[in-house]
Amino acid sequence: MPNRNSLKVIIIGAGTGGLCLAQGLKSSGIAVEVFERDRTPTDRLQGYRLSINAQGSDALKSCLPEELFDQFVRGAAKPSESVTFLDHRLGPLLGLDLTRNAKQPTEREWPVSRTMLRRVLLQGLDSMVHFDKTCIGYTNSANEQITARFEDGSVARGDVLVAADGASSRLRAQLLPHAKRIDTGIVAVSGKFTLDDAARARAPRPVMRGPTLVLGPQGCFMFANAVLYNQEYPGADAEHEKDYVMWGFSAHREDLAFSAPPDSVSGVEARARVLELMDDWNPALRELVGKADLATMSIFSVKSSVPISPWATGNVTLLGDALHNMTPFRGIGANTALRDAQSLHRLLVSVGRGEQALIPALAQYERGMIDYGFHAVRSSLKDMERFHAKSPLALGVTKTLFRTVDRVPLLKSAFLGR
Repeated sequence: MPNRNSLKVIIIGAGTGGLCLAQGLKSSGIAVEVFERDRTPTDRLQGYRLSINAQGSDALKSCLPEELFDQFVRGAAKPSESVTFLDHRLGPLLGLDLTRNAKQPTEREWPVSRTMLRRVLLQGLDSMVHFDKTCIGYTNSANEQITARFEDGSVARGDVLVAADGASSRLRAQLLPHAKRIDTGIVAVSGKFTLDDAARARAPRPVMRGPTLVLGPQGCFMFANAVLYNQEYPGADAEHEKDYVMWGFSAHREDLAFSAPPDSVSGVEARARVLELMDDWNPALRELVGKADLATMSIFSVKSSVPISPWATGNVTLLGDALHNMTPFRGIGANTALRDAQSLHRLLVSVGRGEQALIPALAQYERGMIDYGFHAVRSSLKDMERFHAKSPLALGVTKTLFRTVDRVPLLKSAFLGR
C-alpha cells in the first residue's frame, strides 16, 4: 500500500474543486500533479461571480495555506445582505436577510470572480499544474498504478486518478458509461454590465443588496445581483475589476425560439429575444438586460446529471461536475465540488498516514459524495422546475408559499437552511 512519501495523485482538471484538492494534498506532503486542457490559466474563464457559501469556505480553509485563504477573503466582493424573491413587476414575495455579524470567515458567503479564485488556487502549484493537456483516457497498469493518456501522446502515472474535468468528462464516460446527463429543456441567457452612478441609482434596490430571483409568467425566470468591490471588503483585484451587475434569464427552449442552437446564437439575437419575452415586465428589469455588454453574454442549454448508484471502487474516482453536474438554480455547484475536495483530501491523507487502505478510503469518499452530491442535483432540478412552471396555478402556489414563508420568522430560518 502506498505510504505518504510514495502516494501519487493525478488530477485531471484545474477547476475550483481540482485545485482546492491539489492545494490540500500539497500542504499534507502528498505528491500531486494537475493536468488542464485550457491553454492558459485564464482561457474560457468569465468574470461572473461564484457564491462561496459557508460550506465552501470551510473546505477552502481546510485545504489552503492560511495566507492563501486570507487572499481569497481579501479578493472577494462585498458579502450579500439579502436574498430576495420578486414577481416580474417587482412585487415582493420573500426577503431573506443574511447575517452580517458572522465572527468567522467560514460563516459567511463570499462572492468571488472565477478568475480571481483560480489565480489564488494556482499559487504555489506552478510546477504541479500543466496546461494545454487534454486527457483522452486512462489505462490500468500491472503494478496497480493508473496511467492517464493525453491528446499530445504524453502520459502521467500515479496511484490515484481524480477526474475533475467537468460536466463533459471523458474519464466519466470511460469509467461509468451509464452515467448520463439530460437536457432539461430550459435555455439560459446571461450578461453583465459595469455599474456607474446612473446605473446604481436605477437598479432595483434588492439587486444592489444581493441575489434577486424573479418569477415571471409563462415559465420565465430571472436572476440578478450586483457585485460590489468598493465597500467593506475591497477586492485584491480592485484595479482590474469594477463593480458590475450580472443577470441571467431562463425559459423553455420553445419560448425563446432561437434561430440556431443556443451555443451558436449571437448575443444580439439572444438579448432581443429575452426583451421580447419581458415585454410586460417592470422597466427596471428590462433595463438590466438592455444594458448588458454583448461581449459578456453567454447562452447555453441547462443540463443535469442523472443520479446513479455506487459502483465498484477502483483507483479512478470523480469530483464535482464530472459526476454530479447540476442546474444553476441553487447556486451550489462550486460549493459541492469544494466539499468533494475537502472530503477526498481528508481520506487520502489518512491513506498517506497508513491509517487505512486506498480502495476502502476511496469507496468511503464515493459513497458520501454520491449521497450529498445527487441530493444537491435533485434539489437544484426541483428548484428549476418550480421557477419555470408554465401553469398559472403552479406559479400561484409557489408565490403563495413564498409570501407565507415571508410572514413567519421560523419558516424563514428553515428556508435559509434548506
